[in-house]
Amino acid sequence: MDIVDLITYTLGCAGITVILVSSDIVEPVRDFISSRSSFLGKLINCPMCLGFWVGMIASFYTDVNPILGASMISLVSWSVSNVVDAIFSIGFYFDTILEDGEKDEGIDE
Repeated sequence: MDIVDLITYTLGCAGITVILVSSDIVEPVRDFISSRSSFLGKLINCPMCLGFWVGMIASFYTDVNPILGASMISLVSWSVSNVVDAIFSIGFYFDTILEDGEKDEGIDE
């Protein structure tokens, strides 16, 4: 496996993990699983935990050591999830500031 395939494998698995953990589209499935099983609910809501299993399953279809691939995907998924959450928080912060500024300007008029 060359470096391009490894990067594709890593970013693909991390993307799948982030989509499964934080996507609004998958939220009903996560809620259903969480209501049925506490263990699986924690697993599907944790990017590091789910990333490990996504990496493990994907490594069987690629030429990657399952333990190494799963561990690598777990770390990368956690990192990507934190970056996505940080970007969302920054956007929410600025959106709140803009809304407050518009309300303040409306009061002065």
